[in-house]
Amino acid sequence: GVFVVTNFWEGADEIAQGKIAIQAARDAGVRHFIWSTLPNVETISNGKFNVPHFTGKAKVDELVKMAGFARYTFVQAPFYFQNLIGQMGAQKQQDGSLGWALPIDPSKRVIHMADINDLGKVVAGAFLNPEKVGKGSYLSLAAGCYSFNDIVADFKANGKEYTFTHIPGEVYSKFPFKGADELAHMFSYFEENTYMGPNSEDQIIHAREIATGEFASLNEWIKQN
Repeated sequence: GVFVVTNFWEGADEIAQGKIAIQAARDAGVRHFIWSTLPNVETISNGKFNVPHFTGKAKVDELVKMAGFARYTFVQAPFYFQNLIGQMGAQKQQDGSLGWALPIDPSKRVIHMADINDLGKVVAGAFLNPEKVGKGSYLSLAAGCYSFNDIVADFKANGKEYTFTHIPGEVYSKFPFKGADELAHMFSYFEENTYMGPNSEDQIIHAREIATGEFASLNEWIKQN
């Protein structure tokens, strides 16, 4: 088996990489192909939101389905807890506080999140149960669905005081850093459809059932780290 992950933020052409990976796997005689994908924002939103780092992965799904593998499975990764101390970590705000200024309503519970380390439990579970998930099942990893109010509260419960400021999307999209417009679209998509998209609950339950262990909650992850 093979588990394939691409990284848009490294400048990858994910559709091209997906094609290359599929061909290489076929040439090597791989029997179970697991593709790390995300919801097709373009389809879900009828073209309203442009989030290439989601949609590019999703467009490879059809290529995987047509490739002729004996077994194939799709794993959808969440918004990782690690993002909160990494590329989307709290920043110093104008009022001197540490926190986030983002284009999303902090009261909306729409962000499916989990520990990056728990993704391996889902992938391992898929490889161990090909008869259950090897005919194109979608497994969506989520320890829970969080709002930024939840995130701030969980950090506060562990002694970290952070703030949140809601920035209008049209303002955020003009911020002077690469990807600002895409992130504005992404958060707007979350608000309207959630991270995993509509009707994703069965995929989330399926991932939990197939995983080799329990998933850490945000509160538990903060305590451990």
